[in-house]
Amino acid sequence: MIAGALTNTSIRLRFGPASGDEVVTAVRASELDSVRGIAAFIVVLHHFWETVLPDQNTFPFLGNPIAGTGWLSDVALWISLSPLRLIFSGHAAVGVFFVLSGFALTKALENPANADFGRFMIRRFFRIYPPFAFVILAAAALCLLIQPQPIPGRDWINLSWAHPVTLDLLVGHLAMITTAGEYNSLNSPMWTLVHELRISLVFVFLAPLVIAYPRAACVTALGTFALLSIRHFTSALAGVVPEGLARDVFLSFVQTSRYVLFFVFGILIASKYSWFARQLDGRPQLTRAAWLIAFGLLAVPYTKGYLELCYAFGALMLIVLCLHSANARRWLNKPLFLWLGKVSYSLYLSHQVVLIALVYTLHDKVPIVVIMALVLAISLCLAELMNRTIELPSSELGKRLSRSVSPLPGRATS
Repeated sequence: MIAGALTNTSIRLRFGPASGDEVVTAVRASELDSVRGIAAFIVVLHHFWETVLPDQNTFPFLGNPIAGTGWLSDVALWISLSPLRLIFSGHAAVGVFFVLSGFALTKALENPANADFGRFMIRRFFRIYPPFAFVILAAAALCLLIQPQPIPGRDWINLSWAHPVTLDLLVGHLAMITTAGEYNSLNSPMWTLVHELRISLVFVFLAPLVIAYPRAACVTALGTFALLSIRHFTSALAGVVPEGLARDVFLSFVQTSRYVLFFVFGILIASKYSWFARQLDGRPQLTRAAWLIAFGLLAVPYTKGYLELCYAFGALMLIVLCLHSANARRWLNKPLFLWLGKVSYSLYLSHQVVLIALVYTLHDKVPIVVIMALVLAISLCLAELMNRTIELPSSELGKRLSRSVSPLPGRATS
């Protein structure tokens, strides 16, 4: 079916008043780059929390203080019950990533030349995969060099680098075959990239469908998310697949299907932004309430999978509000936030490798607070270096290669 669509159907996105679709007028909203950078930094802080405090996802709602943490557990409780919880909400930040990806990819497809499936996938592959592969290889090398042993009281740290580095383990990571278990152990943030690349494979088809049938697309995506968030249902589905790697791969595709909802929301922001803006224009009280609701949704503790729906709606509202608010745009266009946006992907990819390596190496030599300070400094410097030497050159290579590919037969390019 997909092959037939590729060879026989000209798939183009038609934006603007003539087609009834409305888009954000700016080709690239720099403030949204800053939102991505802040979200990446929140993921870093989330992993810092997981290293030294009780599980941030559930504490204090389903978890108990870890023995021996003392006053740190009191600090964790105070933060968990206050708005400060937001700055450690890693899962919510990932929800923002996914919605932003849907927005950014839709904006990219406004150029008909980019809407060709082959060209789109070349650009997407080189944007995501080479930096990812570099970090995975670096993590494997460090794991072999350090030969880590479990650290008492650092349960979250002990989940990483817990399997011997073998050719099978390395190939499993590089092939992105699953989002859990040993093939996600070298650098756990990779799970989001697996979903990103899979959804990218259908995005050229998904975006026009969402733009043409927004209500049906929302209902379908919401229904899929709800159904696949029912654990008993997904367990029953997985029961027909042989236990082991095949089942892990199957369940990871189930998760990918759930996250399509976030990309659908991003497509709607890009294609129907004017509708969202009209709901807020001249309504300051509604706008203030929307900010509170957005942050409230993003602060919901990640105790159950279906609560990710809060992050989807919270991210949608946050992005619309950031585009609509002059004050938000002014703050988000400050140099520090713009820089974070520029290096966000490299920071997201590399920070956990730095964290795991330094904790395993220094845990019995210096206080954990000192280790966290070193991790932060090294991660930010490494993000800048990776962005310059790997991320940007890889992205530029993808753009050059995509321009050299002829469009598929029957596809308009102008």
